[in-house]
Amino acid sequence: MRAFIGIGLPGACRAAIARALSAFRAESGRIAWVREQNLHLTLKFLGEIRPDQVEGLATLLSASALDIPPFDCDVTGAGAFPSLRAPRVLWIGIREPLELVGKLQQNIETALSRSGFPREDRPFHPHVTAGRVKGGLPPGWGDRFAGALSGVGFGSTRVESFQLYESRLSPAGATYTVVREFPLGAGRSRTA
Repeated sequence: MRAFIGIGLPGACRAAIARALSAFRAESGRIAWVREQNLHLTLKFLGEIRPDQVEGLATLLSASALDIPPFDCDVTGAGAFPSLRAPRVLWIGIREPLELVGKLQQNIETALSRSGFPREDRPFHPHVTAGRVKGGLPPGWGDRFAGALSGVGFGSTRVESFQLYESRLSPAGATYTVVREFPLGAGRSRTA
């Protein structure tokens, strides 16, 4: 199964992002927009894993969360990778105690690298992917996108867990299903 590790967003936050993106969705057919129900913060993309790997992953991921307390984060602003001048990925920003999200992501990277998963070679930048650019955009489009959403708040959320997701691709778009949930702190993982 195709899998990734992420932090889910509450429905109100996803709806606020979708409303803000609606004007941009209408004007550009060159962007594959993430569906509202799929908006999340990715901690690590795993790619294809076997179902029999889930139990071993669950043990590693549970241990990764032990020293991370629950925290609050704000979803606000927007930007693009690699840059606003040449956007390939459009994102919504995360503002919180970034050291906690970063530490959780590093704990996951370290635990999984010991298990044979390759480490991400790019620096971690917590964000919610809003869309992927599939064709050229007019000059200044990225600046206009980020400028229109600069300072816009999409809500706050209390992060008490993270999830292992299965991603199923189809012509209608990806469908994400929570396979396991991992409470932060000394909690135990839960099967979804």
